[in-house]
Amino acid sequence: MLVIGLLISSIFLGFIIRMPPQGYLPPTIFILIATFFVIEGNLRIDALLNQKIKWFENPKKRIFFQFSFASFFTIVSVILMIRIAHFFIDKGGISPHGIFNDPLLIPGILVSIIVLLIDIGIQFYRSLQATLLETEKHKAESAMAQLQNLKNQINPHFLFNNLSILSALVYKGDRKAVEFINEFSQVYRYALANDKIELVSLEEELSFLNHYIYLLSIRFEKGINFTTTIDTNKKDLFIIPMCLQMLVENTIQHNEISIHKPLSVEIYTSKNSLIIENKIQLRRQKEVSSQIGLENIKKRFAYFTNIEIEIINDGNTFKVVLPLISKK
Repeated sequence: MLVIGLLISSIFLGFIIRMPPQGYLPPTIFILIATFFVIEGNLRIDALLNQKIKWFENPKKRIFFQFSFASFFTIVSVILMIRIAHFFIDKGGISPHGIFNDPLLIPGILVSIIVLLIDIGIQFYRSLQATLLETEKHKAESAMAQLQNLKNQINPHFLFNNLSILSALVYKGDRKAVEFINEFSQVYRYALANDKIELVSLEEELSFLNHYIYLLSIRFEKGINFTTTIDTNKKDLFIIPMCLQMLVENTIQHNEISIHKPLSVEIYTSKNSLIIENKIQLRRQKEVSSQIGLENIKKRFAYFTNIEIEIINDGNTFKVVLPLISKK
């Protein structure tokens, strides 16, 4: 503010008014005060608009309101300051030319508008840089989340368990072995086809889940039951791929599953959400949870929607509420 004020003072006193150097001090002090007032006022306008209209959300609207409010404030301030200057410095109370014909008015407004435009340009540039940085940050987080997701999708335990089941079926000569291989291939085909896709329709994800549920029914027989109630109008909405498999795998990891004590898992829609719910029946030997799967899902959903995933545990039931995403 001090540098800008001294620059404006030099322009006005040296080139516009052509005042002798010995008379510089009083008007220079006044110009510095006026400069502080105008810039501080514009900073307050900027702070207010930052709360209402973000630069990166609607830059055209922000530029319009920023320039309109700041110009109005600046012009009124310049007129007021010129009036005050004549009152205190010239002792005349008002310019002999009239306030709107004062030779300082147009140069004062022009200089102020130029400074204002430079300030808006700097703010826009900073906002653009911040937005680009935020975008790159989201891309990096998304890439890391996808990589971690790929590691979690087909983890060694899942592969080992299913190959063990397949080996047992083949050894027994069970006819289910061929069907198991077919379903197993469908699961892996879906996983490989969607490792770089960020969103899939709910219908696609549920179709994949059916293949995965079949593998679980062979693995646990009647020890696990799934109930799916999906609103047909919601099947065209989107979720991140493989998230249901991870949530079901998380449920299996932490709960006891047996024919005598079957685990029930409900998957249903409510409004614009998909809910995965199970009754809690913790294993006697508790599994150490890294929370990687849930954190993975949270981060990936956060890239596409502001609605946070809800995780509800009331001691009796464990529930995960996923927002369904529209691509509009």
